Amino acid sequence: MVARYGAALALGLCIAAGPATAQMSQFKGMTATSQGLSARIAPAAMPMELDWYLPAYGLDHLLGSWFTFGSEHSFQNGTPNALSMVIWHVTLSGFANSMGASCQWPQLALHPQFLANLKKLCAWPAAEAKTDDVLQAFWLAVMGYDAPRAEYVAWRDFFLASSYKERPAPETISAMTLAIVMNPHFLLQR
Repeated sequence: MVARYGAALALGLCIAAGPATAQMSQFKGMTATSQGLSARIAPAAMPMELDWYLPAYGLDHLLGSWFTFGSEHSFQNGTPNALSMVIWHVTLSGFANSMGASCQWPQLALHPQFLANLKKLCAWPAAEAKTDDVLQAFWLAVMGYDAPRAEYVAWRDFFLASSYKERPAPETISAMTLAIVMNPHFLLQR
């Protein structure tokens, strides 16, 4: 009898709680995400566009964009769903792979300060690439200040303790970058 009431209480609480906040969040959109990232890692004269990595032309409209009809402006397709997450993952994987490959040959025009830090990180798995200064500078350049410090700590600790701690720099930097850009704090509006 207690189990029946316990189950009913749990169901009642779930219904009363409503949808989770993350499910109500909207994507920033391809344009805003690309512009924010470009401002942090690319030279002002040569902005970077994430849509270079889209699997097909025109898919950026499925990732959250502003539409205009007459004098009305509305943000459409910003709600995360399975299709948009696949498109984001493919797009951001291409970007992350370019970051990793930049250890051997620059794939993107990068801001000199970011490039200097990336070169330090490209010494991975050497100890000098694993310092908190190098890792935090990379995190902040890619993520910005949109995530709480606990997100950085979890990211850093994972790469310092997992099998990536001894993997080659291009593979590790690609995985590091993808972990940052697929983070909800990077993709979603507050």
